[in-house]
Amino acid sequence: MRGLRPTRPALLGLALAASLALNACGSSGNGAGDAASPSPSAEPKTEASKQPEASKLEPYKITLFVPGVPQKDQALINEEISKYLQTKINASLDMTVFDWGSWKDKMNLKFASNEAFDLMYTASWDGWTTKVQNGSVIPLDDLMKKYAQEAMAQLDPMVLEGIKFNGKTYGFPTNKEFAGNKGVLVRKDLVDKYKFDLGTVKKPEDLEPFFEVIKKNEPGMTPFLSGKDVGLDLVLMDNSFVGSGSVAKNLGLMDHDTKDLKVIDAYNDSRYMAILKLARKWYTAGYINKDAPTLADFTGAYRSGKVFAYPESLKPGKDAEVSQATGLPWVQVEFTRPIVSTSSTLGAMLSVSRTSKDPARAMMFLNLLHTDKKLVNMIAFGIEGKHYVKKDEQTIDYPSGVTSQTSGYALGAAYMFGNQFNNYLWANEDPQKWDKFRKFNASAESAKSIGFNFDPEKVKNEISAYNNKVKEYLPGLITGAVDPEKYLPEMVKELKAAGMDAINAEVQRQLDQWSAAVGKK
Repeated sequence: MRGLRPTRPALLGLALAASLALNACGSSGNGAGDAASPSPSAEPKTEASKQPEASKLEPYKITLFVPGVPQKDQALINEEISKYLQTKINASLDMTVFDWGSWKDKMNLKFASNEAFDLMYTASWDGWTTKVQNGSVIPLDDLMKKYAQEAMAQLDPMVLEGIKFNGKTYGFPTNKEFAGNKGVLVRKDLVDKYKFDLGTVKKPEDLEPFFEVIKKNEPGMTPFLSGKDVGLDLVLMDNSFVGSGSVAKNLGLMDHDTKDLKVIDAYNDSRYMAILKLARKWYTAGYINKDAPTLADFTGAYRSGKVFAYPESLKPGKDAEVSQATGLPWVQVEFTRPIVSTSSTLGAMLSVSRTSKDPARAMMFLNLLHTDKKLVNMIAFGIEGKHYVKKDEQTIDYPSGVTSQTSGYALGAAYMFGNQFNNYLWANEDPQKWDKFRKFNASAESAKSIGFNFDPEKVKNEISAYNNKVKEYLPGLITGAVDPEKYLPEMVKELKAAGMDAINAEVQRQLDQWSAAVGKK
């Protein structure tokens, strides 16, 4: 496995600290009304107020939606968690997992119909700013101060400030790694079978001889999986471009190799065309699945056992996590430097819906996810003795005769919930995983725009038109299904007509304002 290129060491807290002055200028905001929550007089009057006693709370069902792989034993998990929550906050839990392919559409329908629910997974890449702008999720600051002081104490204060949008908090982050890099996961059993030397892989093109062997000798096996939203661009974009917060795909980008906070047109950059040409080469060679431009269930595809390699966002031990979740052996190959960015700090949050009937109870639940080790491990791994057994106080494995494929609960999404540093480790994972997470965060390069959050309000119509055109063209381009020399210029013409240049200009205006406020050049 190749080493990463040298990076500029930067502690996460210091990296974020310089970028927060603009956020500090905004209002601290108010959380939503407390609905069925107890009155302040029912709470201990301490700086870090404890959860109200369960006996003083009315029964309440907390509804939570997350994306992932639906689990056979989800109802059983909900039942067991509900029994536990009743003793803590007199609540029950109804958690539903929607498959990744239908996640966005199902959540949009729920908001459109004003369906009442409490919590949902959110992230910068999942239309987070749009949810904030249209009021789909509510500000949490007052709720956090009243009901989540213990959870807040576990998070770096700079992270809590860095995730704010116009001075308010709209999602409570998982305590996990806040840096990220990109690469591929490859099937270790096939690497061993054909004696592939991953030490020779310095760039994606070095995988091509391996792909050719797989194509010729493993019928039905996809050498490099791609999907309508995931392609070779995921692996290589971070080497050339750095984002400026959650804008729209490929907009608000800057040159990674300069210090300038200047937005560039990535579509006219030769490095972007090179990515698309390489994807085209792989597609025409038969290395990429033919249904890639329409494939929505990317997770289900790489779990199928018919994929040799796929693009992935990486971190220490990502290969072990995926191996455990899929029951297949994977090893990771890294192609970009680790970086801490605004998007990575916003990479996994739980937000409270505007339709929640009791936002305060939802916040009590979030506080428990960060402070109660039994609860966070139950939601992450299931029921002890049925879905896992303890090897020691920190290490778990599947019960005898059970695998991730046969278990009724193998969600593989611990990163979505609470404090990951309270999670058990699977037997195949590095016992030093959490220490490595901390070192990974501390040693990563800091994005020059870290802490900047783009406000799309002034160009929301242009962004909508832009996104519609991107959906039409980009899946074919990033998967190599169409010739980029023909279709990229055609797409760019359509995107410019939709308002692409106006969006980038607004990003630049806000970047200039932000950099002046925080003292960046």
